[in-house]
Amino acid sequence: MEKLKVGGLKQSLELCQFDLRGPDSSEEIASGVSKLLVSQKINMEFITYYPNKNSYHQLTFCINQDRLSTASEILKKEGSLPMGWEIKSRRHVGIITIFPHQSAIKILGAIMVSWAAQSIPIYGIATSLSAISFLTDYQLIDKAIEVIQDLFQLPEDHAPIKPEIRYYQSTEVKKGKGD
Repeated sequence: MEKLKVGGLKQSLELCQFDLRGPDSSEEIASGVSKLLVSQKINMEFITYYPNKNSYHQLTFCINQDRLSTASEILKKEGSLPMGWEIKSRRHVGIITIFPHQSAIKILGAIMVSWAAQSIPIYGIATSLSAISFLTDYQLIDKAIEVIQDLFQLPEDHAPIKPEIRYYQSTEVKKGKGD
């Protein structure tokens, strides 16, 4: 059987995941959390918001593993989150993003079935028009990528799968012209 073609594949560096769950549909939760993290120069690598009309609402995001304790302290500080919101975190996760080119539903299903057969957990999924991103256990990320490479055909000129650079926000403020 011929492998499905995909447009590319990449993985993140090691991250940690936060799941914030609350009773109300506070539209400001994402922007409020973003502002709290930006105040400490913490970048979000992944973010999803799941509003559920009859139950809870959930905001999930990932940040660099080395910022876990700082982010936890900020979020647990009284008044940081609306009343009734709970915080859970998970260490050592990674993101694998696949660029489906075509057949996104087939690709999504094939990965989910194959990873389940290999006991590779999925902690979150986000999709867009051009990409499908999976949150999984960082210690299993090489195995997860191997499964994907066995299932799909990557382009011959594929860029490196593993990231080569980590970006941080600078503490240096540069003055512009006229300042």
